[in-house]
Amino acid sequence: MNKKRIIPILFLCSSLLVGNPTFAAADEPNAVLHPQQLPSPVRLAGQTKFETSKAISEYSHQGTVNNVILATGNEFADALSASVLAYAKEAPILLVDSSAEKSKDAFDYVNQHLYSSGTVYIIGGEGIIGTEFEEKLNDQGYGNIIRIAGLDRYDTSYRIADVLDNMPVSTVVISSGEQYSDALSISSFAAGNGWPILLTTHEALPEVIKGYLLEKKPEKVYITGGIGVISLDVQSQIQNLLPQAHIQRLMGESRFDTNVLLAQTFAPNPSKVYLATGYGFADALAGTTVAAIDGNPIIFIDPTLGTLPKAAAHYFTELYANNLNPEILSFGGSGVVSDEMMNSAKELLSGTVGETSIYSIADVAVTVAQGQDFTLPTKVRAKLYNSVSIEVPVQWTPPKADTSKIGTYVFLGAVDGYNKAVKLNLTVKEPLPIAQYTTKFDPTLINRTENIRLAARVLDGKLLSPGERFSFNESVGQRTANAGYKEAMIIEGDVFTPGLGGGVCQVSSTLYNAVLLANLDIIERHPHSLPISYVPPGRDATVAYPSLDFKFKNNTTSRLLIHSIVSENTLTFQILKNEF
Repeated sequence: MNKKRIIPILFLCSSLLVGNPTFAAADEPNAVLHPQQLPSPVRLAGQTKFETSKAISEYSHQGTVNNVILATGNEFADALSASVLAYAKEAPILLVDSSAEKSKDAFDYVNQHLYSSGTVYIIGGEGIIGTEFEEKLNDQGYGNIIRIAGLDRYDTSYRIADVLDNMPVSTVVISSGEQYSDALSISSFAAGNGWPILLTTHEALPEVIKGYLLEKKPEKVYITGGIGVISLDVQSQIQNLLPQAHIQRLMGESRFDTNVLLAQTFAPNPSKVYLATGYGFADALAGTTVAAIDGNPIIFIDPTLGTLPKAAAHYFTELYANNLNPEILSFGGSGVVSDEMMNSAKELLSGTVGETSIYSIADVAVTVAQGQDFTLPTKVRAKLYNSVSIEVPVQWTPPKADTSKIGTYVFLGAVDGYNKAVKLNLTVKEPLPIAQYTTKFDPTLINRTENIRLAARVLDGKLLSPGERFSFNESVGQRTANAGYKEAMIIEGDVFTPGLGGGVCQVSSTLYNAVLLANLDIIERHPHSLPISYVPPGRDATVAYPSLDFKFKNNTTSRLLIHSIVSENTLTFQILKNEF
């Protein structure tokens, strides 16, 4: 069948790139362009990790190729060692999904770029990449398919190394097969130098790896990662197998520290630096083919931090100090490597900021009760360009806060060395009551409801100083028609009878229960002569002007505010502190 030999336009995730570049393909077959010949987009990205691997492949291998590598994008283990093979075969790494049907991006690249006589290397067993991939490739006219798969991930790493048998092996890399970060950190350097990446468990060197080391007898062995990922026992086993070899462990306190250490060791003068998430293998794995071309580093970032990890920020600061200004590119979209992180790297490289410069200060939001004492903070928390958080002094305008009025107030803060204003939003709200009680009434009893509203409204906003006594009758006054009270049912003796102000006793009883909850001193209180339904038995307080009163004392050291709320069918009394 006829195959496309030249692809005239390189697709990258245009929504994530600067401009819409069109790239000419290489004239000669199997061309891999040197990075200095390549265009320099900001991102190599797609909407998914599979699209991203295709975008990376079209960036590094634009012309027609003799070889491609298919690796799963869903599990890291088998593919960790594939970068060395990819570089040796001048092949891109294309990530595939769980089925051929879901792997359109990889097959599109193959159809557009691979010679019909080219070779497809499938990394991993049939349980990871099923036979349907081989069947589809055969259907599309590709007959040269080599599957590299071992009994487990360790055996697979050996078999990948064994495919490189025609290359001299003076150096090997030993990385953990139980995590991906350290192997990916060294992968572009290992690929460019032809160092096989062999995987090990934490506790013991797999037998197949022992056999390979004994056969090849490398002169140098790099162990990536600390003893938490590769134990001292494994290091001793290697030393016993290769007593003449120089063994060097490359490790940092975290994956980000190890990543930067490897970059400093193997790429002291990079022309490009690639950013990729340190918490996902797919983008960095596909990107090793690009980074390996010139031996440039892939620097890990943490998408959760907002700015660069401490180790990465220090790395870029050192590059600036050494008068180096490599180009910054990223693998993956803004969801994994944000524009802010890329800009931070550029700013550090240009020297416009330092790693301990302030990157951001979050706005401050404070909510206080009306009258509550509040002093504006003298310091705010700042995030530095190296993701470290510290407290820094701040000067506010206006310099003082007044909480006497309910509302929202904005204060602007100035911090030395930070060119943005820090905002503090102060919300002053109605204070929480020290006690509150609610009763229900029947709103269809119109006159009674109006009497409740009238008495409650008179009491709303009543202030009591410390030690002051409260009298319901003195505060509400006599319940008369001139005062607006209407006739409703009242209790006289042991009968219900119509009378002016019927329902006012629900007001006094509701307030009484709020006063009880506030632990205020009760001076006078009288029960009804008949049971009432709106409060529990024994929790009522009847009033009758002027003979029966409800009285209590503010026995606190604070001024108290009585607040009444009447809704459609409920009456609520709140007792609040009033400090102003």
